Amino acid sequence: MAKEKKEKKNKKVTKMTISEVESALKKAKENKDESSKHVQHLQERKTVLTSK
Repeated sequence: MAKEKKEKKNKKVTKMTISEVESALKKAKENKDESSKHVQHLQERKTVLTSK
């Protein structure tokens, strides 16, 4: 039997921790995708987490 790699599922933004949000934002900036809705949601999540 061949061992299959399980692909990492995308995590919902509302369930991400601050470190996960920061790494996702960093990856998006590397891809020059700073104006997408996903990045906007990540930035909103970051402000929510830092305000606590």
